[in-house]
Amino acid sequence: MNSVRFELLGFPVTIQPAFFGLLAIYLLFSLQARQPVYALVSFCCVVFVSILVHELGHALMARQYQLRVDGIWLHGMGGHVRHGVGSTGQALAISLAGPFAGLALGGIVWAVAPYLPPGPVMATVVGDLLWVNIGWSIFNLLPMMPLDGGNALRSALALRWPRVTATRWAASVGMLLGAGLAVLGLQYDMIFVLFIGGLSAYQNYQVLQQLPSR
Repeated sequence: MNSVRFELLGFPVTIQPAFFGLLAIYLLFSLQARQPVYALVSFCCVVFVSILVHELGHALMARQYQLRVDGIWLHGMGGHVRHGVGSTGQALAISLAGPFAGLALGGIVWAVAPYLPPGPVMATVVGDLLWVNIGWSIFNLLPMMPLDGGNALRSALALRWPRVTATRWAASVGMLLGAGLAVLGLQYDMIFVLFIGGLSAYQNYQVLQQLPSR
């Protein structure tokens, strides 16, 4: 399968095959659970729109600072924006812009939900939009790299200390928090939390290993 490419608000967007693979895995589990077709379609569409809004938040903030934006990519781990390097304060704002865009979309959906027509389909769409945009945005603000919260913590610390020191502290926090989430996920049989926590702990450990010795 080839990547899908289009342009949105002046940004080139690339949807890689792995992103469709991620949706396909969800569809298989949902079919096994015998969820209604409209629930499958709703979740896949909401995930696509929500990730795109999240990445647009990053891209628009980078453009606001007149940084080069090479494009938006959606892939198996979500998405990312490739842009030019700005100041530490700009990096902090760009990191936070993605989750805040998701929270803003979730807030709009929550505000208009009482005025939407009732029914199971609309309730499913609204529930998916609230969960993905508010729930995931809050989770994404946790101080664990490569989540936006971890990148924001590193940038915030770098406002006061050298970047290497800031990275060391941010990665240490991310490694400990990720390990804690992995233990929590294992204890309560939450596979997603176990996976994200373990992956983040490992990735932050790798960041620490790549830093120069003191």
